[in-house]
Amino acid sequence: MSILQLIAFTVLAFIIFLVIKYYILTKMAIRFYSRQGIKEYMYYPITGMAREWMDTSLNDNLKTIKYIKFNDKFKGEDAILTNLLDRPLLILTNPNLINEFLQNQQNYIKFEAPVAGFKQFLGNGIALEEGDKWKSKRKFISKLFKFDSVVNYLNIIRKVSKMMLERVENDSNFQVQQQFEAINSAISVQIFMGASIDDYKIDGKNPYDAIDTMGYEIYQHYLNVIPGLLGDKFVKLKLRSSDRIICQKIQYVRQQMKNIILDTIKREKQYCEQNQESENTNIIALLIQEGHKMEEEQEIIDILEIAFSLYFASRDTLASVLTIMLYYLMKDPNYFKQVEKEVMSLPPSYTFSDIQKLDFLQACLKETIRINTSAPILFVREAKVNHKLGNYNIKKGTYVNAGLISNQLDEKYFSDPLTFNPNRWLDHSAKNMIKQNPFVYLPFSGGMRNCIGQHLANLQAKIVLVEFIKKYQMPQIPNDFVLEFCIKQNYQIKNPLVLNLIRRQNC
Repeated sequence: MSILQLIAFTVLAFIIFLVIKYYILTKMAIRFYSRQGIKEYMYYPITGMAREWMDTSLNDNLKTIKYIKFNDKFKGEDAILTNLLDRPLLILTNPNLINEFLQNQQNYIKFEAPVAGFKQFLGNGIALEEGDKWKSKRKFISKLFKFDSVVNYLNIIRKVSKMMLERVENDSNFQVQQQFEAINSAISVQIFMGASIDDYKIDGKNPYDAIDTMGYEIYQHYLNVIPGLLGDKFVKLKLRSSDRIICQKIQYVRQQMKNIILDTIKREKQYCEQNQESENTNIIALLIQEGHKMEEEQEIIDILEIAFSLYFASRDTLASVLTIMLYYLMKDPNYFKQVEKEVMSLPPSYTFSDIQKLDFLQACLKETIRINTSAPILFVREAKVNHKLGNYNIKKGTYVNAGLISNQLDEKYFSDPLTFNPNRWLDHSAKNMIKQNPFVYLPFSGGMRNCIGQHLANLQAKIVLVEFIKKYQMPQIPNDFVLEFCIKQNYQIKNPLVLNLIRRQNC
């Protein structure tokens, strides 16, 4: 056999392999569910549903999930049946199935491919842990996010929000998503790591700049073909210079953040020994007050990785929510003026009780995360055992997810669902519907793995917007701005929303 014949044979064999693996076997696996009565939505060769999620030409990468119940063919269906890579993917849309799915996470493990490159940097934290390790970490920090504990974070959130807004260099070129990311990053570094951003520098950058830059570099590295296909294990082998560089950077930034946490532990222990109150409320101070020694290496690593997980969850999702909420308020000036009236009536040193009285702002926040939440779906799960879900048999290896936002945009549950209408929360129509079925509105997920920081996220979002409105007059949406959505490091507005802001007098 000549070399050309060998190459031709190899190429043919590879093509046959792809056809069998990614078409024949995948279609057979999908048919297992279609025979159970689930309608097949679409088959995508090789990539599966990820093609939609990563297609930069789309005006909304999640439009299938968001608007599936407006499709007459799939209205009333329990799930979207498609594929992800070579396996079936079920995206649940029936709220009762979503409930059962969330309550039985022991049947699943998280599909980690989308975050493979980040694990070396972030570790497992709490988001990616499973089983007893997850339970241990969840219990470890659960007290820090209960309603009573969250109240203590108000002053630091307000202080950092004011400070970051004062540092805006160009009011006439205010890039909303970017600026809100910076504000929430600074708040997160303070709360989760106990570090003032002005006290530390990593290669001349504030800690949150260093973390964000590292996250971006990892994201870009794994967009390349080789690390994207071969994954984290290959990158860790450091066979290529680019892999060696990214691994060295990851370890360097991790060590610098670990040093910050060690400094915080030392400082907070001194306060505790001297019976002094901590200068700034943070989770490390609260853990020490709870009696945690924080002397063992593994406990320090756990704190670092938990802090990283909470940091990224808070930074990205809150910035996206605040950006889209501000857009909706600008789109309807009457809504903005109602929020403005509440905000401007606050005393300078407002308390948690004062924030709780901002009923219209709270309604706007609820409506924002109903119509365009930054977490419209969950991490994809992989079934690790054969089991029943509702009336359906689920095979081991099947990918399952919950299309949370599909119900939040369903006219069956919310009248005129595509219209931003915060008044639905004030006339109790939305609340009454949720009482009938709590699983039609899950902006913070549900079950035992719901968002542990939802009370903090709610408070932080309101305070950041309060400080923004106290500082600036009502802005105008640029004439050339087009509202589109995409998936980057989270689900967010695709096109930069850039505003020309005018400061209030005596601000």
